[in-house]
Amino acid sequence: MSDVEASRSAVEDRGEFSLVLAGTAMGLRPSYEAVDAIEKALGRGAVDIARQALAAKLSMGEVAQIATECIRAWGRDADDKGAAGSNAVRVGQLIYDSPEGLHGALQTIAAMLSLVVTGGYTASGELKPSTTKTTTEKAPVDG
Repeated sequence: MSDVEASRSAVEDRGEFSLVLAGTAMGLRPSYEAVDAIEKALGRGAVDIARQALAAKLSMGEVAQIATECIRAWGRDADDKGAAGSNAVRVGQLIYDSPEGLHGALQTIAAMLSLVVTGGYTASGELKPSTTKTTTEKAPVDG
């Protein structure tokens, strides 16, 4: 298994979103602090930012800022000093150079933000467990 595959696997095992930048899977941890920093940096609320992401109306700089704050939070939690010290200009350059480009990064950011604003994460930025515990092929019946 390559370093990229191992890194991506570790992130995916925890159910986290990630961006592959310069061949390394960088986890995205949308903690309360990261989302607060994103709102302050972009000058609007999380719901508005999520809507714009879903409509593909965020600029490269905005996507880079969102990714940077979430990578920093992930880096602090993973004790990864490089990720924790990320800056938006460099993250933007890496997104620009990535095989998926802005479009791929925007899709990932939009999916993550939609979970942020619908209660899918804890304040520490970890995915909440699914509320569905069992499945059935039978339809629910009243009465």
